Amino acid sequence: MNERTAPYPFIARGASAELFDIGGGHALKLFRDSVSDEMIAREAEASAHAAACGVPTAAAIGRQTSDGRRGIVYPRLEGVTLMDWVRRNPMRAGWALNQMGEVHATMHRAKGGTLRSLKQVLATDIAYGPAPDTLQRAAIAYLETLPNGDALTHGDFHLGNVMMTPQGMMVIDWSKAAAGHPAADAVRSEMLMRFGIGPSDWVTNLWRDWAARRLRKSHATASGVSTRDIEAWRPVVALAWLRARDATGRTPAFMRYLDGALRGSGIGSLRPE
Repeated sequence: MNERTAPYPFIARGASAELFDIGGGHALKLFRDSVSDEMIAREAEASAHAAACGVPTAAAIGRQTSDGRRGIVYPRLEGVTLMDWVRRNPMRAGWALNQMGEVHATMHRAKGGTLRSLKQVLATDIAYGPAPDTLQRAAIAYLETLPNGDALTHGDFHLGNVMMTPQGMMVIDWSKAAAGHPAADAVRSEMLMRFGIGPSDWVTNLWRDWAARRLRKSHATASGVSTRDIEAWRPVVALAWLRARDATGRTPAFMRYLDGALRGSGIGSLRPE
């Protein structure tokens, strides 16, 4: 990785960027060279759109480069990620997940505006993923039968992308935002919570499965998204995730989850008969 330094105090590092304090209550998020210009532009646009819709988030202030690195200037948020907060306050995890689900539902009551179509994103990821051609075609045909939806969706809503601040929970990292159906975004969060990068020992896995159920229940109560909606979207959202999913210790469990969803929808199976 050929990254350059920035002449500012370091705050945090993520998979795609680093965050620096540039003073005046502002932070500069500098992206890695591998991140596309399109993704950076989408994050800036979506964060501003979400804030204008009343979603608790920090809206991008502008774009800035430093030592050749592309970046976005944000208001600096004081606090920690919800993941770190739960680690420090394990007995309040249930409360935090309930609040997180309500924030997710608040997001989905906003419109996606001019953001890209989530159904098109899913169709592209399925088509360029590793599944067999026949299964891809069946999944895309099934996807076309699902409602489009025009809600603001995040695409990466998990404990690491929600911050606990003095003002309450704030959503960060809008690079995967789109306009689509709330159930599809809820399924994505379910997968990230259960099968995303992170510890995968059996005790942690039990907690992760419980946390995903708790979040889904809270979101459903606040949003009206039904179990039937979730089950309808689960096979195509999970299949699309195969395109860029990072392998983890829970890969076998995820593949069972995916195959069960595919079979249940009538799309097919990844397993040879």
